Amino acid sequence: MSPRYILTRTIAVILVIVVALYTFGFIKKKQRINSVISELKSLSSDSSFFRQFSAKDAEISLVRAVGLIAEAKKLGLDPEVTISRSLGVEEKYFNADDDEEPSPRQQLIRFTLRSNYENFRKLGYIPDFHTLESLKKGDLPPVRTGPLQGTKAEVGTIIHPSLSPGLETVVANLEIRPLRDTSLPASDVETAIAGKLANDLQESGVIEETALKRIKAKLAGEEE
Repeated sequence: MSPRYILTRTIAVILVIVVALYTFGFIKKKQRINSVISELKSLSSDSSFFRQFSAKDAEISLVRAVGLIAEAKKLGLDPEVTISRSLGVEEKYFNADDDEEPSPRQQLIRFTLRSNYENFRKLGYIPDFHTLESLKKGDLPPVRTGPLQGTKAEVGTIIHPSLSPGLETVVANLEIRPLRDTSLPASDVETAIAGKLANDLQESGVIEETALKRIKAKLAGEEE
């Protein structure tokens, strides 16, 4: 055999191996993305998002959901696309007049997931192996970068359970945030956010009109 023939065959074999490895990696990545979407879809269902058995279960669901969005982002999938697919909304390249308007619950789920993922990023979390592993278990690890490095965030309620018992089990009522001094009164901004969420929960059919009025009255009382 000539050296040229051997070189040509060697290059061909290397190319075949490279293509095979790339294809294997692509398929594996695609499978993981599909798995992430499936898991997030389960966590975004009505029974999971609006009716958890306990406050702890709701907190774990939110943390796991944010972890899945972060992992999908690391795999190259935009958070908005990840959330849309988990809600059964596929990408559309052309606007159609008959596009179905998302339901109030879908809008609330999207807002909750998007805002908590943004909080996750702003706190200084990065989707490294250790962080993602903790999030899969529903646990927020210490922040690894930024001004809050070394501290641990919390999952807190937006509408305090004392205003409407049971809302601590609703994922939409939770947010990932820095540790908060509970001895301090709610700020005007926090009160306004709680009021808007109460409206959204009522519009989504999670709470009744009477509960909305009670929450609004108590929020107004706190402002006096």
